[in-house]
Amino acid sequence: MNRSSALGRALSGLAALLLLGLSWWTITGALRDVPQSRTIGQQVETVIRLACGVVSLAVVVTRFRWRAWAHRARTAWVVTLAAFVGLTALVWGAPQPHVALLFVVVALLVAWGILRALGPALAAEPAPGAAGGAG
Repeated sequence: MNRSSALGRALSGLAALLLLGLSWWTITGALRDVPQSRTIGQQVETVIRLACGVVSLAVVVTRFRWRAWAHRARTAWVVTLAAFVGLTALVWGAPQPHVALLFVVVALLVAWGILRALGPALAAEPAPGAAGGAG
């Protein structure tokens, strides 16, 4: 095993652990905030945060299983992460649009780094006799 593949595996494992931690943090936080969500904005943010947690878990799962869904899971994760962090600065406390924009930019940069470390979304191997194969 060469050094770059060992480093790539270590980074991929670290990215998966970060996503699992994010999943736990967002799901538990959303469930804790359900009773405290008074406005429609807070309720929407809480639902999106819960979705972000579930999709974070799906990103890790599709790294190893159901690889055909990996690209969709990663796209959904980036969208829900950006929406969740952006809405947080707008609906909890005084609305802070500049802070929300900063949160979204930072979240997108962090998501890009995590997805780079996780590695490419590999398509599943086609089934024998599937379209494009020898007939």
